Amino acid sequence: MKHAEARVTAPASVEAAAGRDPQNETDGARVLADVLTAFEVPAVTFIPGEGILEVLDALAVHAPHIALASFRHEAGMTYAAQAIGQLSGQPGVCFAARAPGALNTTLAVHTAYTDSAPMILIVGQASQAISGREAMLNADDFQRVFGPLSKWVGIVDSVERIGEMFARAWHLAMTGRRGPVVLVLPENVAQARLAAPRSLPAVPQLPCPGLPRAALDTLRALLGGARRPLLLAGGTGWSAPALDALAALAHRHRLPVATTYRRRDLVDHRAEVFVGEIGIGIDPALAKRVSEADLLIVLNGRLGELNTLGEGFRGYALIEPDEARRGPSQRLVHIYPDAAELNAVYRPDLAIAAEVNAALDDWRFASADGAAWVDAPASADREQWLADLRAERCAFVASGRCEGPVDLRAVYATLDAALDDDALVTSGAGAYAVWPQRYLTHRRHGTQLGPKSGAMGYGLAAAIGAALVPSRPRQIVAIAGDGCLMMHAEELETAVRLGVSLLVLVVNNRAYGAIDGAQRRLFGRATGTELGAIDFTAFARAFGARAWTVEDTAGFAPALAEALAAPGVKLIELRVPRSVGKPLA
Repeated sequence: MKHAEARVTAPASVEAAAGRDPQNETDGARVLADVLTAFEVPAVTFIPGEGILEVLDALAVHAPHIALASFRHEAGMTYAAQAIGQLSGQPGVCFAARAPGALNTTLAVHTAYTDSAPMILIVGQASQAISGREAMLNADDFQRVFGPLSKWVGIVDSVERIGEMFARAWHLAMTGRRGPVVLVLPENVAQARLAAPRSLPAVPQLPCPGLPRAALDTLRALLGGARRPLLLAGGTGWSAPALDALAALAHRHRLPVATTYRRRDLVDHRAEVFVGEIGIGIDPALAKRVSEADLLIVLNGRLGELNTLGEGFRGYALIEPDEARRGPSQRLVHIYPDAAELNAVYRPDLAIAAEVNAALDDWRFASADGAAWVDAPASADREQWLADLRAERCAFVASGRCEGPVDLRAVYATLDAALDDDALVTSGAGAYAVWPQRYLTHRRHGTQLGPKSGAMGYGLAAAIGAALVPSRPRQIVAIAGDGCLMMHAEELETAVRLGVSLLVLVVNNRAYGAIDGAQRRLFGRATGTELGAIDFTAFARAFGARAWTVEDTAGFAPALAEALAAPGVKLIELRVPRSVGKPLA
């Protein structure tokens, strides 16, 4: 039940005496709906509840062009908003009710932060008049709650400032290292009256710092003298022209390109310059090549623990933070939009704070004459270096085996052949996720989503968010393990109710596979990783989805063909032995 608060309406005669015209007034909720319209927000994800009721009603009445997608859990709606932000190039927007709803979003907000995904979470709050009095369903200090998890937490303290605060949130979500911001909207501000006419803010113009001439000259000298260069591309905010420029530069300069973890859709895997992905599941041959490279160019990526995992799953081992241990033979260039990231852990030979699209534009123009950028004596060595890395990549994806009646390598080969070039694949966290990472081919940008935070349950909700992004229809596949899917399996009902079209692929080994494997390696036994049997086919059908069970390799192709041809929500359950984890050598 909505928390009751006194609302006193002055008689019309009193309003008239004060010079007010109620017919030309609006309230804060309507102002916010108009601001979202002005910023061309395509969809809002939410769960209705105390603190946001006025805003939801204003959106339904005054902004019917904005899709309103109600979820089953606040984490699910926030993952979906993150997916919208990551795919659309503008912040995804979601609404959470008072404390129970708002606090349920925390892991998903953290996930948006670790993934550098632009997102705006708007949290309903009790009226300012009862702040600090333990109001029902309330938390009085969302700045302390969300401060460590987001880029900024703002409190809208008056109806006049709604547009200003939203524009600031938008700007912060999109600049520097992109990420989530939180706006707290007290109920009395949403209810407060505002005299019309009013002005609405414009979408902020984003600064796009590029590469200074001196930095370009240094980069040219470093690249020209390198015999074994390697470029690591990552991060968010890439434009299609920038990715085209990256591919052209890599080909021109015979520069191998690997992507950071879960950014493998930045480069067409068919290109001769693509040599793999670092992070969890890295090809040991690529890990060795990273240490052998005499020049590492880290472009738009971050060098945290996840992207520097080396032998023994040890962070900061793939690339040594200590310059002395890294050795004088390896030079490091780091180009990133947030200056705070540069020199934070590593001391590059060249550190440049630059927005990736502007940086590539500058680099492309500066290196229009390829001969001026690559020294002739290094060309033969560089050609061989690129050929070797590419050959090792091809050998990696052609190797590996799976025990049991369902051969996951064959399954992903079948799936890969059936998917369109622009098909989107999402996944959460678990050993099952290493299979598509290794064996699925990405040909276009915007075809892969997965959390760097290790959040289980992400894939399905992200797939729903992707389906809400305005675009031509495309194939969407959410891949999950049984443990991962059950973290947020309630969103199957959301997908069916919203009428989206997507396929869920569940690898069911009745265990928390990644942790099971880690425990057995460490201790020779596992504790708490065994899960009960679930009939996912029956489970999905209970929500109104179509579903198939696959218990051997031969059964997958016909099930997949039927699923991809059918509209709506579909699920294929792959039943595999508990022993199935990552690909075997």
